[in-house]
Amino acid sequence: MSLLFPSSGSTTLTEMTATTSVTTSPAPTGSTTLTEMTATTSVTTSPAPTVDFCHGDPCGRNLATCVSLNSSYTCVCQYGFYYNESNENCYRGKVFPATIAVNANYTDSLQDVNSTEYEDMFNNLSKFFKEALGNLTDYVETVIMEIQRPSKSRNSVPVRVKVTSLFRLDSPQDNNTVYSAVRDAIGKENNSYVESYLEAKHCDIYQCDTKTTECKEGTIPECKCKFDLERTEWDDRSCSACSKDCSAARHKYCVKEEEVPTCKCMANFKTVSGDCVPCPVGYSGEECSDNTELILIIVGTVFGAIILSLVIAVSIISVRAKHKRSPEKRSLIKSGYSDTNTSDDRPSMFPRVQTTSGHANPGYQPHNPYEMSSKNRDRFPERDYDDMYETSREPRGFRTQSRY
Repeated sequence: MSLLFPSSGSTTLTEMTATTSVTTSPAPTGSTTLTEMTATTSVTTSPAPTVDFCHGDPCGRNLATCVSLNSSYTCVCQYGFYYNESNENCYRGKVFPATIAVNANYTDSLQDVNSTEYEDMFNNLSKFFKEALGNLTDYVETVIMEIQRPSKSRNSVPVRVKVTSLFRLDSPQDNNTVYSAVRDAIGKENNSYVESYLEAKHCDIYQCDTKTTECKEGTIPECKCKFDLERTEWDDRSCSACSKDCSAARHKYCVKEEEVPTCKCMANFKTVSGDCVPCPVGYSGEECSDNTELILIIVGTVFGAIILSLVIAVSIISVRAKHKRSPEKRSLIKSGYSDTNTSDDRPSMFPRVQTTSGHANPGYQPHNPYEMSSKNRDRFPERDYDDMYETSREPRGFRTQSRY
């Protein structure tokens, strides 16, 4: 890890103050006297802005990126590549990722590459890894990937830092040799800055966007877009757009929730195995979460069944009431059945009129008490029934009279 310092001769602006005094001379006798006037103007400049040490492309115009620090600059390549100062270009290297603990107090200034605190850490780590790995063949540099924020106290000690140590691609070094060399450097008496060294996976260091991508482990990790997302030309380790499948033709639409693109089903559709299917009967709304229609269908069905039952019950009662016989007719029918000769096959509705069988006068018939004309006729009620039977001279008494 090397720093390239700028040439001397940088300029700073100092405070400037300009004071102007104007004094009038006394006026002659008999004229108006002008009082003394003093005009003072002060000009104070603001502190000098941060100097951009990357001006003029000191890292070249190839693949390297210049990072301006507080009093210098450094050249950084993409993950898995190291910077070669001689030709100002980036080359593929052998990467050894790790998480180290640094004996320092955490401040928010460590997240600012232009701050003095960040540059101090940068210089201290550069010195440590040069001493620890400089004796190994093909060592090039160590790059700070991330300074982790503490979870508890802001001034916690130590501070966790993610780094990558790079060697030339054909270097014979492996994780064991690198780990041993760093452990030996940590155990030295003159070292008090790095407290621990822990090997890490590439995906732990690569910093894929966990909300929109999934990291695929490898020498150079790959940030794969999550389902229904895709990468734009401005994305490096994230996916900030919905895929082409998220379209109205598939009943989907794209919306950003907490700055993350999300592909959703349209209203009255729900997600089933990645597809948007219509809501079942009775459901509606987003993801078919509204069951108001189902409640209305159930309530309508119940009330319909109740109303239908009432209509049927009223119809049955009306039919039964229409065919119900009067009490007088029922009593007459019962009395007719009780007086009927059990040996007769034909039923009789009314009491059989007794005749004198074997009388000398065959035409003789007793008077019918219900129709005889006598003085006592008023004692008997008028018949209020249809005479379905007529008197017969046969011993059986009555016989059916056909009226049609």
